[in-house]
Amino acid sequence: MEASSFLSFCLVLLLGINAAGLSQQGVRHLPMRLFVFGDSAVDTGNTGKTSTQAWRPPYGSTFPGKPSGRFSDGRLLTDFIAAYLGIPSPTPYKARRAGGGRQRYGMNFAYAGTGVFDTFVMLPNLTTQIGFFEQLINGGTYRSSDLRSSMALVSASTNDYTFYVLRKGTVEVLNEFIGLVVNETAVDLRRLSRLGVGKIAILGLFPFGCFPVVRQLLASAPSTCDDLFNRYSSQHNSLLRKAVDEINAELGRPSHVVVLDTYSAANFIIHHHDELGPRFNDPLEPCCVGLSAGSECGSVDAQGKPLYRVCRSSGSAFFWDNVHPTQAGWTALVRYFLPTLDRFFS
Repeated sequence: MEASSFLSFCLVLLLGINAAGLSQQGVRHLPMRLFVFGDSAVDTGNTGKTSTQAWRPPYGSTFPGKPSGRFSDGRLLTDFIAAYLGIPSPTPYKARRAGGGRQRYGMNFAYAGTGVFDTFVMLPNLTTQIGFFEQLINGGTYRSSDLRSSMALVSASTNDYTFYVLRKGTVEVLNEFIGLVVNETAVDLRRLSRLGVGKIAILGLFPFGCFPVVRQLLASAPSTCDDLFNRYSSQHNSLLRKAVDEINAELGRPSHVVVLDTYSAANFIIHHHDELGPRFNDPLEPCCVGLSAGSECGSVDAQGKPLYRVCRSSGSAFFWDNVHPTQAGWTALVRYFLPTLDRFFS
């Protein structure tokens, strides 16, 4: 068995997917390539080593055993979706020339910290990432037949709202800004469709008021999320679902684009985590945190001494750091997505 096939098999077992049923029922319908766009939820190594803590310990401690540019202790959504499709995780765009033939399985264009619009990082936003993809198509890297048997995975907008808050945007104007973000997202989804991608899955917005960093800033009570920020997340997701329905109706293909309901999945895991394994000790508390103000997971002093602490078992934590899930957290989220994915590819 090839190493990539063995990895996919192991991840299938980790997620609890019926491997036999998948091979008998799903192969005819599952895309053969995965193209990934967006932010740190799906970035597997594009963001530079000098500009992010994801290339420093303890990131990557669960998988692959060292930092790999993933914002977690281990695997991300990208890796799990690739395993569901039965293919290796697509190579990062930045490493495309050293891909060793893995380009045939797709490519990852995502960059941490980016959004639908420009944000606080000088890295390619969603529109620019799709532009990179289009250049490869025009250059002959991918043919029309390749695209028809492909899937795009999109994770965007979290950093747009973070940037809005950091710029001290007012709550009064936030409703208008949500509309702008969703409208621009719809433009990008239509562009991917026009380029010929067979299926598109986009992540809904996470319940923003449950992020540890937001709860800390607002001094939220233990084991509670901020209702106001969560309501705005719900508003975004409602508009996004409406936009996706419109795109599918325009194309006459009701299952061309699907929203993965991150909001409901995260809420269920946080409040009913015993019912959808793995079990988390306190789903709202991050595993890896800075020891003092100004430090964060991965921070070190001038002598290289860690300025962070890590929980005893990341497998018992939903959040890895102040924003990103652990590998165990992503496992639980993807398990929630499985019925949607199964219907999407049926």
